Amino acid sequence: MKSILSLALVAAALAVACGGTSASTQPKPSTPPGPVVKYKNTLPGLTAAAPIDLVLSIIDFAPGAASAVHTHSAPNLATVLQGQITVKSASGDKQGVAGDALLEPVNQAVQAVNLGTGEAMVAGAFPVPHGGKPTAAVAGQPAPATPNKTLYSFTLASPSISGGYSLVQQVLDFAPGSQTPKHRHGGPGVITVIQGQLTLGSDGVEKTYIVGESFTETPGQSLQAFNRGTTDLIAVSAFLLPDGAQLTTNA
Repeated sequence: MKSILSLALVAAALAVACGGTSASTQPKPSTPPGPVVKYKNTLPGLTAAAPIDLVLSIIDFAPGAASAVHTHSAPNLATVLQGQITVKSASGDKQGVAGDALLEPVNQAVQAVNLGTGEAMVAGAFPVPHGGKPTAAVAGQPAPATPNKTLYSFTLASPSISGGYSLVQQVLDFAPGSQTPKHRHGGPGVITVIQGQLTLGSDGVEKTYIVGESFTETPGQSLQAFNRGTTDLIAVSAFLLPDGAQLTTNA
């Protein structure tokens, strides 16, 4: 009897020492989920030898809609957000579907057309000479029967960048309640909300942006983005990333 009692006392002591049932356990705080990178495309090998502007445009194509026949004076990058787009040029047709990058040649006549049966949408990023336009219509060409429509467009005038850089486009999908970590960017950029609403915290100040609104981000800013709404938030961004720099660094 005495040996059984001794064993019981030893077992109880071991349970306490090893954090058994008598020790309380505290649940670890959960970390809110981050956004999902839906699409990301990069155009490297660019050079800023003089002041430039960065134009980010969200362009809608109804079925059968087309752009005017036009030219570009500078390299550009577009990401197909929805549907399919065909770019027609003298060198042949190229088709892109959601997530694909579209690169239109410089100083050549091109036309973008939605040959599909559903709606199509494109985000175009254009680093142009300061004060310049992203496109120029080719004289003498007929206007399309169904023209495309620019839904939103924002220009970041004369961002601080020189030398070699890449043009980076990114589409982020934030589920309700998700957020980025606090972070900084290695180059200047433009962000446009195309679905939901985005709350941006910067230097202790918060501001909320809704569909069609844009804002800029500059290197060195400490930023954090939140989806405090009840539906998915989708944001399209375009950044001028100097060679050797990181797009995003957590702060």
